[in-house]
Amino acid sequence: MKNANLRYRGTASRLSLLMLSGLGLAVCSAVLHAEPIDGADTAFVNGRVYTVNAANDVVEAIAFKDGIVVAVGSDASILSQVSSATRVIDLQGKTVMPGLIDAHMHPAGGGDQLTACSLHYESLTIDEILARISACLAQDEGADSADWLRVPAWFRQATKPDGADLSTAVLDRVQTDRPVAVLASDFHTLAANRAAMAAAGITRDTPNPSGGEIVRDEQGNPTGIFLDAAMWLVLGAEPELSPQEQATTTLANVGAALREINSQGVTTIFSAGSGEVDLAAFRTLQEAGDLTVRGVFAIVFSPEEAADPAAAVASIRRHAAEFGVPGTATTPGITIDRAKIFVDGVIQGPAQTGAMIEPYLHNTGTPEHPHWVPSGQSGSLYYDQAMITAMLDALVADGLTAHLHTDGDAAVHIALNAVEEVRGRYNSPAFRPGFAHNEIVSPADYARFAQLDVVPVLSFQWGKPAPDTIETVQPFIGPERFRYLETAGKFAQAGARVAFGSDWPVDALAEWSAMQIAVTRENSHATATAYQGRLGDDPGLDVATAIRAFTINAAYSLNLEDRIGSLEPGKYADLIVIDRDLTAIPPDQIGQTRVLLTIVGGKEVYRAPGYE
Repeated sequence: MKNANLRYRGTASRLSLLMLSGLGLAVCSAVLHAEPIDGADTAFVNGRVYTVNAANDVVEAIAFKDGIVVAVGSDASILSQVSSATRVIDLQGKTVMPGLIDAHMHPAGGGDQLTACSLHYESLTIDEILARISACLAQDEGADSADWLRVPAWFRQATKPDGADLSTAVLDRVQTDRPVAVLASDFHTLAANRAAMAAAGITRDTPNPSGGEIVRDEQGNPTGIFLDAAMWLVLGAEPELSPQEQATTTLANVGAALREINSQGVTTIFSAGSGEVDLAAFRTLQEAGDLTVRGVFAIVFSPEEAADPAAAVASIRRHAAEFGVPGTATTPGITIDRAKIFVDGVIQGPAQTGAMIEPYLHNTGTPEHPHWVPSGQSGSLYYDQAMITAMLDALVADGLTAHLHTDGDAAVHIALNAVEEVRGRYNSPAFRPGFAHNEIVSPADYARFAQLDVVPVLSFQWGKPAPDTIETVQPFIGPERFRYLETAGKFAQAGARVAFGSDWPVDALAEWSAMQIAVTRENSHATATAYQGRLGDDPGLDVATAIRAFTINAAYSLNLEDRIGSLEPGKYADLIVIDRDLTAIPPDQIGQTRVLLTIVGGKEVYRAPGYE
């Protein structure tokens, strides 16, 4: 989508100050600007502007020029200084805030799921899953037997009834000779049919790869479930598209992703692991003037690749030289400046690859009379502390940074140890490692995030009662550890700078629902009694802190807080207009927020249907 110039509603002349008097808004009355604003090309007035500055000031108006904010303040102060050439837009009481910054997502994968044969994250029975797959196959009757069908967004933990799961035997009930691979929504599990297994050459003698597991039955035969790095043993057998086909498909996927991203009010993204094809698609859009978000990208390194930290650093620099583009206020750029490291897997059963300090529990009793005892299994550490430290050393020495997947409390702990060791050797304020997910954290480690300037990047939508917290985690960790499951408020109480990352397409992209859950910790769609009420004893975030997690804190995690994340003079005019005042509504209505307008560098990139 081309960046379009803004289509403005209202008058281009100054609004009557009399009309604007007596609004009674609790706002900052001063005008905050760095220079005279006579040259402002645009001003928004008669609204509520969340600046998200250090004082969380709320003002009535904002003016910007050439994609840069030049002033925020009262209507009177802004209108008294703009020129006759300034386009003045009457917000009619609507709310303006900084554009959202999603500090952990996978945009190309998200775009792929918008048009794929998706299970849409729904809680489905085995028969319903097989019916969906059969329907997709029927719609593609002309496909060759060698053509694979990938089926994403399988909500494995919510498969019905409880304990139901996919396997090769189950998938082979679908009448097809095509390879079928079903990807769980957590992107850590894959189920394959017999044709896919055969194409990949998977047998009982196939060894587990480093960083993954081929799940086997009691006889040692693969069940058809593949965890983490083992997924790529299967997917790697899928015939490659030609370079042109791959580029065309990825470009279409990224374009679809950008439209969805902008419609939710997101103006900057962090792609937590991108390959060259993905980066080339973003670069193509950027060169055509069609890139509608600012992008920061990480390069993923396996444990084997990280064994040579110097080569990893050189790889990041090579990708940055080939695909990176410096951005300006009005032109989003592409920044490639960090490594992505998967320290462990996921804590949810049945995978339980997230690394835990104490073992997971298992039931030695019956479902009716359970008796939970330590299982002896503590998940998987794909990197040890020495490997993480060596990687961080090399990155910091070269002016780069890192983003680490840390799911279980053991992974969090050793990664913090590695950061502490590296901090002792380098004074590098730009080194702000992001730790993604942190689904369970040891109580003593919360304070270390602030002490070590580590940013917890949390997917707030997980912090609610649901199958993936109640059924597949709570019983396996016990009541004490359950208190530290999917926390956000405890991080904030410990002084950590909490940021948000959706992890899309692990979940559907739903930024405002995630913000609501950060505050309420409730499942607004709960029907079963088990999913009602708040999750655990975490206090959640207040609304102001939640807003900062989606804006200035996320900007800080990406080393961009001097340019984006708040609406202050000198910063980029990345802003959105929304239909409600988040501070004046019940928190359980935040998820219903509607984005009316999304602006990146002063240019409109999204307008809601019907908003004029």
